[in-house]
Amino acid sequence: MTILEKNDEYRHAKENFKIHSGADLILFGIPVVAGIVSINNVPLQNELLKWIVSAVITIVCFALSVWVKSLITGTVSPDEVEQRLKETKRREMVE
Repeated sequence: MTILEKNDEYRHAKENFKIHSGADLILFGIPVVAGIVSINNVPLQNELLKWIVSAVITIVCFALSVWVKSLITGTVSPDEVEQRLKETKRREMVE
């Protein structure tokens, strides 16, 4: 096991980004719906541009969904926990 896998806070942060309930399905379904709706309603003539705009909208909606999920659960991201653990281990090694 790695240091991160042994840390309870890191495992908890990773678990919170998984889909566990119907509310999570709705929250993470929003980007898919937004992408489908946007590809049909974007007033562009070029099909490639429609797909690119739709992909950007989907990615932005997904990022917002992950942000909202982290606000709802009240946890920090696994990256933040990892950075904090690395900093702690560096200080321990220096001392």
